Order: sequence, then structure tokens, then C-alpha cells
Amino acid sequence: MAKKIIKSILIYLLGIIFLTPIIWVFSLSLRSKKEALSAMFFTRELHFENYAIAWKTFNFNSLFLNSIFVTFASVLLTLIIASLAAYSFARLQYKGSNIVFYAVLLGIMIPPAAVIIPLFIIMKTLGLYNSHFSLIISYIAFGLPIAVLILRGFFMSIPKELIEAARIDGSSELGTFFRIMIPLSKPAIATVTIFLFMQNWNEFILALVLLKDKPLYTLPVGLANFVGQWDSPWQLVAAGVIIASIPVFIVYLAIQDQFVKGLTAGAVKG
Repeated sequence: MAKKIIKSILIYLLGIIFLTPIIWVFSLSLRSKKEALSAMFFTRELHFENYAIAWKTFNFNSLFLNSIFVTFASVLLTLIIASLAAYSFARLQYKGSNIVFYAVLLGIMIPPAAVIIPLFIIMKTLGLYNSHFSLIISYIAFGLPIAVLILRGFFMSIPKELIEAARIDGSSELGTFFRIMIPLSKPAIATVTIFLFMQNWNEFILALVLLKDKPLYTLPVGLANFVGQWDSPWQLVAAGVIIASIPVFIVYLAIQDQFVKGLTAGAVKG
């Protein structure tokens, strides 16, 4: 009994610790400019108008559209490419397949900041600099390794008998992939979707370097653009951060059931 009580207390304490930064940012978004950095949490006067001011000041209409286009396009294309590659690595054994697979995994160890200069030169040479396509291509490249790893592990956990039965019935490899593998892999796909969405939605360094014109900025760069050296509207920045985090929560809530199944069904097995 005592162990359960102690365990419950620890869980609640950890929950409070993890929620404290979120509560603090939310409280900051409701303060006046004078009280932005002087109060610890909530003040007597709550300024909900900060959200409307932040939306107009930061031009969220443009920032949201840019982030939505770049994020959804990159996530969708990464899922298509990664799922096809993972299926070939898991079920289509060919000479050198393992070498290619481990070569793809090497990308996990390469942070974007380490290759930002050659990436900038490549995009400049290809004429893609200062366009959303440069971000989409970059996000696909950096998202493929982890996506292939998770999907390949899940594909390998699916019984071979199902695939062999489909082949006996005359199904092609693409037919087997779309009719059997994809429907059974919804948990793994949901897991990859959330990881990629959070990564691409919040990505900053690539967007900062590869985009020059303000109308093309994504949310992280657009918000950072209003943080100055001498003065910054922190209450508006906090409101903008809260607004920018809403799509992440919506995506998670939409596929949370499949996401939990993906974490508990051996999504990274093999």
C-alpha cells in the first residue's frame, strides 16, 4: 500500500514538473507588457486580447499556410517513400539490401546543422533556394531514416503467411503492399506521422537558412523574427507559441489510438 502511494505521489510530481513550463507560457501569454517578466504565473488582469493581437502582428494567416503546406507535403511524401523502401527491406530480399538499409540509417546520425552549408550550396545551384520546395526536400531527406527504421520493424512483425497467401492468390507486390501491409500498419504509420509532424512543424535552422523572403517564412522563423536584442513583446510571443502548438495537439488527438498501438505493438522490432 505504501509503495502505491509513493508511486502515485511521484507520478503526480512528475506530471506537475512537466506541465509547469506549459502553464508558465500560457500565463505569460495573458499578461500585459509591463508584467510580462515580473510575475511568476497568472496576474489579476488577464489579457486574452493578446491572442488576437499576436495573430495580426505576426501575420499568422501567412505563417500558418506556409507551415501547413511544407509540413503536410513533406510528411506525406516521406511516408510514401519510406513505406515503399521499408517494405522492400523487410520482405523483398535482394543482393545488398542490408547494406543499403544500414546506409539509409546512417542519416539518423547526421544533424541538419552539420550539413547546412553544403545543403545551402546545393539548393542555390539547383535554383531551389528561397522556396518551400527546398524545405520539403530537406525534410524528406532527414525524415526518411527514422521512418524507414520504424516501418521496416513493423513490416517484419507481420506474419509471412499473409503475404505468401496473397501471392498464391495472384496478388502483385504492389497489391500485397496496399491491400495487406498498409492496412495492418496503421499504428506504425501513425507513430511515424506524429514524429515527422512534430519535427517538421517545429523545425527552425533549415527554414532560417533556406528561406530569405518573409512571405515564405514558416511559424518558428516568423515568431523568432519578432524577438529583438533590446526589446521583445514576450507576451505576444508566448501567445504565438500557444497558437502554433495547437495543430500538433490536434494531429495527436486525431491519431492517438493508433499511435499508442504503434508504441506497444513492436513498432521498432527487428
